[in-house]
Amino acid sequence: MFAAALGHLETSSAEPALLPDRLARACVAALPQVDGAGLSYTFTADRRLPVGASDPVAATAERLQFALGEGPCLTAQRQHRLVRAALPELQGSWPVYAGQLVTGTPFRGVVAVPVGGPLGGVAGIDLYVRSPGAVTTLSADDVQTVADLVGAALADDLATADDRLAGTPSWLTGPSAEAREKVWIAVGYLAGQRACTTSDALALLRAHAFTHDLDLERAAELVLAGELPTG
Repeated sequence: MFAAALGHLETSSAEPALLPDRLARACVAALPQVDGAGLSYTFTADRRLPVGASDPVAATAERLQFALGEGPCLTAQRQHRLVRAALPELQGSWPVYAGQLVTGTPFRGVVAVPVGGPLGGVAGIDLYVRSPGAVTTLSADDVQTVADLVGAALADDLATADDRLAGTPSWLTGPSAEAREKVWIAVGYLAGQRACTTSDALALLRAHAFTHDLDLERAAELVLAGELPTG
């Protein structure tokens, strides 16, 4: 079912930069209990980019983990395992993320899993559900099958794409990733201004965003425009 859904999406829109969005939508089509999906890619321990989502609401949920630096996908990636988290688990393990997820989206549970294959250490999938019960009833075998297919599609694109710049696939420079990249530019700027590590600069940017009730991308734009304090 995943392959059929992806094939249909490829027919309707085969733009290479939007491959992660198509894969996320195929995840939702293949797993009827799932209401939204997001994909992320990790470059270093503290540098992670959301690269695709099935729809705008799922994109919001995915950005929250990126902005806050906490959530089930980060845990699944670090521990190389499937993580199931209904609302009570979200509130217990990631309370800030849980609060913003409930406030900003209709989702009440997340199942996170690394993709299969050679990219399993750097790419992950978040499956979002509105019904908390779906977190436990969603088949682990079905989730892993989808994760393997997503991993294979991403790895195949990395190996065969002929439109890459300096070895970077177009989906890592596409709209979703490009918006997040501004954050890392702001982090580098803050690190230079404060003579601190990038981890400390990222924590400062997150604090700015929280204090001023902004998303991380908007906080980054204001820092780069000189409209938020950096000293």
